[in-house]
Amino acid sequence: MRKLLIFVLITLQFAAVISNRNISSTASELLDLQVEKCPQVLGCRCVADSKQDIQCFSIDESKLLELERVYGPDIRRLEIHKWQNDQLNLDAFSPFRQLETLILEDGELELLNGTIKQSSLKVLSLRNSEITSDSEVCHIISLLPNLHNLTISKNYFEKFECDLKNTKLKILDLSLNQLTHLKLPNTVRSLNVSRNRLTSFENISTELSDLDISFNALSSWPSTEKWRLPNLKTFSVAKLELETGFELYAPQLESLNIDGASLRFLDFYQIKTPKLKKFSGRHLVQLKNVAGHLPSTINSVGLTNTMLRTLPADFLPSSSFAADKTSTRTSFEFSTDKLICHKCLLKWSLPVFSQTNIRKECNFTREEIAKEDCKLGVVNDTGIQYGKYEKPTPISCFSYGDSPVTISWWRFRPAERLGSYDPVTNKISYSNVSAEMRESYVIQSGGSLLINSPNRSHVERYVCVAENKHGKEFGIYQFRLDYLDWYSFNVFHSVFWGGLATSLIVCLISFLLNITWILTRKSALWWIQRAERLSRVRKMVEAMEKYRVRQMESLHEKYTKRVQIVRDNYHQQVEALRVSYAAQQEKFQNYKAAQVDAVHSHLDAMRDGYNNQLGRVREYGSKRAEQLWESYERQVNRMRTFSLQHRLKMMRQYKVKQRYVNELLESFQASSPEVQLENEEKVRAALEIPDDLGPIEGSIDTPSRLSRSSSFHSLPEYVIDEQGNVRPGIIPSSSASIRFPVKPTTSSISNGAGTSSPSSSGPQRSTDSPSKM
Repeated sequence: MRKLLIFVLITLQFAAVISNRNISSTASELLDLQVEKCPQVLGCRCVADSKQDIQCFSIDESKLLELERVYGPDIRRLEIHKWQNDQLNLDAFSPFRQLETLILEDGELELLNGTIKQSSLKVLSLRNSEITSDSEVCHIISLLPNLHNLTISKNYFEKFECDLKNTKLKILDLSLNQLTHLKLPNTVRSLNVSRNRLTSFENISTELSDLDISFNALSSWPSTEKWRLPNLKTFSVAKLELETGFELYAPQLESLNIDGASLRFLDFYQIKTPKLKKFSGRHLVQLKNVAGHLPSTINSVGLTNTMLRTLPADFLPSSSFAADKTSTRTSFEFSTDKLICHKCLLKWSLPVFSQTNIRKECNFTREEIAKEDCKLGVVNDTGIQYGKYEKPTPISCFSYGDSPVTISWWRFRPAERLGSYDPVTNKISYSNVSAEMRESYVIQSGGSLLINSPNRSHVERYVCVAENKHGKEFGIYQFRLDYLDWYSFNVFHSVFWGGLATSLIVCLISFLLNITWILTRKSALWWIQRAERLSRVRKMVEAMEKYRVRQMESLHEKYTKRVQIVRDNYHQQVEALRVSYAAQQEKFQNYKAAQVDAVHSHLDAMRDGYNNQLGRVREYGSKRAEQLWESYERQVNRMRTFSLQHRLKMMRQYKVKQRYVNELLESFQASSPEVQLENEEKVRAALEIPDDLGPIEGSIDTPSRLSRSSSFHSLPEYVIDEQGNVRPGIIPSSSASIRFPVKPTTSSISNGAGTSSPSSSGPQRSTDSPSKM
């Protein structure tokens, strides 16, 4: 039993060891612990684990050194998204000697430069950058002698002029720029200039094999005599803005794309492309007529969203669409909202009947259409044909026949011939057609009638005469003007909404003009009223100033005269006292010897009486002068108050500012410093105040100025000395100088006061003098 247990344990250990070995071998098989084939660089990765195909995101020039160190110089394809610098020096890629494809997309690249030629680079893409200089690109092309493919789409080029000779550039992509002018190397064979601003085919080589000029503002199409494309194989002119068709001579052309074109008439007689395989004309919303037929090599046709009512009977070659036997290899798309459900007019659909919706729309089978006998006829019940005002409009003749049908057009009233069309020779005849009719009507290929500029005079019935070997048939078609566009929702092409918008704009403009006129008128009236108000203010201020000046001059003159009267009266009384005293003194001189003492005492009494009387006279004169000065000041202040009140009243009434009144007062100021000095001199002369007085004889300390009392204009004090002479008294040294008004002002005339003349015994009081001396 013990041996059995030992055997079981050994067996279990052996099984465990075997299982561990299997597990480790399986893990080693599942986990590839070998060294990675393509090392990783931050921001870059290998495509398909190849070190020669590298894709990087958001790198700059400094990262290229790391790429060379990690991946080596044998990189053949380098794709960089979001180049972080705004400039690119192509010399940075020179270490990669086998680099053939360089793609820099979605970056902020603006400047290109370089000096080293790189012969290995064949494909260069600078898509979605910010390059603007074509000279820099041309310089880069010259540094790449083997460059074959150049893509610089979605940049900011306004022109591209690069006419290099020593280059191998064949494929050039200039789409999504702002190009208006081109000048390319002659070696270019594939050109893409879609979504630019080109207006013509100027400087586009005729040796091109692939050309895409879609979404440009092409205003003209070159004639086949000047512009032939013998090597062109693919041609795309989507969103073509022409309306009357185009001419094209391209014997090798295989694909033609005119999607979204604004064509109204398409003439395949002028499109000479015998090897055309694919024709795309989708979203031709204005196409009304088609003439000619497609070449026998065609295998794909697209005509959608058109206004076609039928197609020519031989439009589709039966060899390409033979009874739908090759429907798996051919493609046909056709859609219109105005298809005529007439069996003879639907003969063109027999080769592609299963690929159309004619059975659903017209409820016809292919057998019914094929069995219909259509020798000759014109379908009349197609309704009225409409045309837009002043826009070229074709009128179709819906005729059919089993042999070529010649079509002639006539105007019903007045009955005039307009021309004819021969489908066998594809020629148009205007025999017996007046010049006036030829200016208004044109016969197009296929037999349709084109009215150049429809107006009210073209609203008429038109007769289409169809003729072949079976006879003649005619149909009458009515033409009317279509005014529906006048009521469309497009404001810029709708007369109704445009008129409404115009009326609103006119009303708004008239409202603004009225507001402007009202404001202008109000402003003008306000300005005129202000000018009148200021004129009245000026006149009133001038009158008030003149009145004030006159009043002030009158006050000053009267004050001077009255002061002069007081002075004269004072001097007269002093002189009378002196004469009386002198007479009395002489009378008593004879008694001097006998009665010396009595005479001297009597003389002293007389002198004292004289001096007392002289003092009373001087005091009376000083008081009178002071009264005159106070009256003068009151009049001046009253005049100033009067002027100020009237100025304030005028400012409130006429709403003017003090600054304006001040300017007027300055301009009307009549008093000048010279006039003020002259008035002061008059006052000084009236008071007999000399400017410079010398010393008085007999007195050593006699000052040079007369004394004056406390009054404003004091009178001189005369005394009699020991010798009996009359002289002025001593002026105190602390006496103030005589004051004068700073500026003569006007005031009302003050009442005059009379002066009194003293009698021989003393001064006598006048009627208005004080009662007591």
